[in-house]
Amino acid sequence: MRTKNRLQRLIQVRELPLLAFIVLLIIFFSITIKGFMTVQNFAMISRQITTVGIVSIGMTLVLVTGGIDLSVGAILSFAINIGGLLIIRGLPIAITYPFILLLGAIMGTINGLLIVWLKVPAIIVTLGTMNIFRGAIMIITRGKYMTQIPDGYLWIGSGYTPFVIFVILLVIFEFTLRRTRFGRNIVAIGSNEQSALYSGVPVNWFKILVYLLSGIFSALAGIIFIGRSGFIQPQAGIGYEMNSIAAVVIGGTSIYGGSGTIIGTFLGSFLMGLILAGITMLAVNAYWQGVINGLLIILAISFDTLRQMRRE
Repeated sequence: MRTKNRLQRLIQVRELPLLAFIVLLIIFFSITIKGFMTVQNFAMISRQITTVGIVSIGMTLVLVTGGIDLSVGAILSFAINIGGLLIIRGLPIAITYPFILLLGAIMGTINGLLIVWLKVPAIIVTLGTMNIFRGAIMIITRGKYMTQIPDGYLWIGSGYTPFVIFVILLVIFEFTLRRTRFGRNIVAIGSNEQSALYSGVPVNWFKILVYLLSGIFSALAGIIFIGRSGFIQPQAGIGYEMNSIAAVVIGGTSIYGGSGTIIGTFLGSFLMGLILAGITMLAVNAYWQGVINGLLIILAISFDTLRQMRRE
């Protein structure tokens, strides 16, 4: 009887189908691609998924509350380009890194405040701020790259350092979402905002907080982006909003809010990295990744909609 109960609980794990699909995909690529199942290949995948993966952690928190943040890529670009002006002037890491993270926090807070004060859907607000941040940074930088990045800024993007940072954040925020009052409150907001409000949850404060955190995660991903590329470009982060939403939704977070896990987000990010590595090694046009990711998003949202209808 106990074994049967354990089996039933295992079957109910939301991430299990995704994990099974990833295992099948690894087996398929291992059979069809020579040299796919190597340590070097999986090390490359781990490095590829870190920047979007870190942005996706913040996106998970936002989606769980029933919101969305289309400005994450623009925040990344704005924060590192303004921070880059300090870098090329020779300011130390101890000043520039916190400054970049502070910029991310400020822009995330702006999103949260506008959503709370104007009572406008998050998709409209963040679409607007995305264009404002992108336009502002193009005006400030005049579209020019910054290439004089000292070697001291590159360590955070080299080797396994980005992936270690990613894993630490995964553990912290998986625990936070599942085991803390903060996690319970944002789930309650996404499940039924009015009920959460009547229960005494400071809904507006938590909404602002998740967008603030999303901004910080975007800025942190930008710092790692600098370390990996060795230069700063105004176009940095383009497409990160769609890729992070894809990773989060594919990972099982409900687009309607009220449910989601950080582990699922990691699996979604890993799946996208796996697909990119597979189609690259098969010499398939890289644009097929967008097609595949789009199909996976539609499937994930379809299953989520069916789940929502069944629950209702």
